[in-house]
Amino acid sequence: MNISIAEAHNRLSHWLKQVHKSPVIITRRGKAVGVIMDPEEYEDLRQVRAYLQMLNLSQVLREGDLTAAELYRAAHSELEERT
Repeated sequence: MNISIAEAHNRLSHWLKQVHKSPVIITRRGKAVGVIMDPEEYEDLRQVRAYLQMLNLSQVLREGDLTAAELYRAAHSELEERT
């Protein structure tokens, strides 16, 4: 469901009650500028994003022939040099 910023402002409590059905997209001049969504759905999306980032890091490590232990040691060493 798309609504304007003015509509969101005028009827926020109404739209907050609707987010359990589907996210509400807030628009400005017809372009999406924000989303109101169910907190549980938002948390699920955050977890999926974190998982995908972990998969990406895993792939980078495999392609670079770098182990997690080596990455840890390099990061630890770099942090020690900064202090």
